[in-house]
Amino acid sequence: MSSVTAIVVLGLLAVPATSEGKVESRGATRRFISQRYGFSMAVPGGWGVSVTLDTPVFFYAPPSERFIQDAIPKGGAVITVAAHDTESGQAKSATTPEAWASADVRAFASGRPTVQSFQFSTESGVSQAVMCSYDEPTFSPDQHTAHSVVIFWEFDKQLFAAHLRYNADDSNAPALRKVYFQTVRSIRPLVKP
Repeated sequence: MSSVTAIVVLGLLAVPATSEGKVESRGATRRFISQRYGFSMAVPGGWGVSVTLDTPVFFYAPPSERFIQDAIPKGGAVITVAAHDTESGQAKSATTPEAWASADVRAFASGRPTVQSFQFSTESGVSQAVMCSYDEPTFSPDQHTAHSVVIFWEFDKQLFAAHLRYNADDSNAPALRKVYFQTVRSIRPLVKP
């Protein structure tokens, strides 16, 4: 999934919008709407959002920083939400959030992090969820390490994952994690006509 994050970040502005993703605003509040998967999710304040996919990609860089190629700037982060039906490899065979998390850990983590349960509110429509957190090497010239926090959940009989990725030694990590948890927990089913 991490390589997908890098590719999506590179293509945020270059890919024309051809999906069902869109952003709706009400005052200062913005929500990403996925017609295909039947949910909405809050766009974090001060973060950008890509609508080129059916699931959101949120990105943040402090005003003094910017994304250069696929490198996450100091103090910045990317949240990539993915639907299981777009996965390939070992993750494709997963049928539960736990199984998907285990496949993700085997593929990307440097070590063996634990997978633990994660709670959503009843109004989210999420039936079960787990979370893991790990460091992973990057293939950048400076060989820095990235940190990922990943939540896997079931919504409307489909599996989803949200990857938060930032530089492992970033002092802004607690604030980034707080925004991430609030954003993921903001998922709501779309009201069906």
